[in-house]
Amino acid sequence: MVERGGMVEQSIEVEGVKVTLRATEPLAGVRADASPTLVPVVYLHVFEGDGRGVWERVGEGTRPPMALVAIEARSWDDDLTPWPAPPTFRGGTAYEGAAESQLGLLERAVMPKAEALLGQHGMGPSLSALAGYSLAGLFAAWAATRTDAFERVASVSGSLWYPGFAEYAAGNGPRPGVRRAYFSLGEAEPRTHNRAMRSVLEDTQRVAGAFERAGASTCFELNPGGHFTDEDLRCARAILWLLSDGHGAHVGAR
Repeated sequence: MVERGGMVEQSIEVEGVKVTLRATEPLAGVRADASPTLVPVVYLHVFEGDGRGVWERVGEGTRPPMALVAIEARSWDDDLTPWPAPPTFRGGTAYEGAAESQLGLLERAVMPKAEALLGQHGMGPSLSALAGYSLAGLFAAWAATRTDAFERVASVSGSLWYPGFAEYAAGNGPRPGVRRAYFSLGEAEPRTHNRAMRSVLEDTQRVAGAFERAGASTCFELNPGGHFTDEDLRCARAILWLLSDGHGAHVGAR
């Protein structure tokens, strides 16, 4: 693990999946019997790369003590979708719906490994959060209905148009341990030419309503632009909201 001016950073492979951990405030000279410093740990699936852009945007103001664990899924379309669905683009391939397997990998291997790496620097998780953009945002919202591993979740420009998901969330809702949930969309996203995705605003509001009715402190906001506008910034806004009291913790004000 590399230490760089107030942070630690390490990339590893966990069962064939690239995982990059970054954390603030490493402790020097930690005794073996010392109590760990507890920090929130945010797990973030990324399409490619290692999450550096999100980490840097989170730190543009005063970054709270935290850890960010970026996970590059082996198959974006398959590992992050909850059940099989037909392709949404002409000439595309069907979604396999392997999210259950990905969640198992996350809980069984990725999270324990990340916590072990943090422990090497005298840190431990005060809470675990799950965030994601696009299909990873769909995965985060779905995972909140399936596991007690995450107290806070963020679906950033989430693919909540996914066939049957809004209905599923309305009927199931998040697990009782989910205390805070963030949802966002770009203002132009509902104006897509893709018929399968045009309902994304209505579907996102419906899912956010299900989380709110279940008792989670819930935020929904619209951001400027379309689906591919300021992905790192939008993720940073979501993470800072999750880690704050929910008031005034955004970067990149509109």
